[in-house]
Amino acid sequence: MTGKAWKILAIAAVLAMGPHPAAAQGTGALTSKIELERLAPTTSGQAATKTYVAPDVVVPGDRIRVTLTFTNNGAAPAAGLNLTNPIPEGLVYDETADPAGFAVSIDGGKTFGALTGLTVPVSGADPRAAVAADVTHVRWLWPAAVAPGQSRSVAFFGRVR
Repeated sequence: MTGKAWKILAIAAVLAMGPHPAAAQGTGALTSKIELERLAPTTSGQAATKTYVAPDVVVPGDRIRVTLTFTNNGAAPAAGLNLTNPIPEGLVYDETADPAGFAVSIDGGKTFGALTGLTVPVSGADPRAAVAADVTHVRWLWPAAVAPGQSRSVAFFGRVR
């Protein structure tokens, strides 16, 4: 279904080991993978090396990477993909390393934009600038089609509350 707008909604990821199934429309499959970021110290004053492992236990302040992978299981390219994922309740959004087509929501996924351009209403006062803790959903819009049998992954990071 070339050119058809596909909408994919990932089920909220939970802080547990292993891949998680997610809901997808059409003939695509969406999975999420939760990993704990570990920093390995180095010598000679170099920056610490980041590694990612399946978490056994997480504690407040731990940094988690959530990787979302869409696989096109259909016979035609999947174009116009909209990948939306809620921020799990136990996480505070931190950042993404995949900014192309990326936006966040602070209103439960109703509207999206750059975090720097969003404001939060304040009763009896002017709105305040939105901060990472206000983010409820992340979204990527992919204008380029994903070919049959191919996959595409993106990731966002969060801190354990």
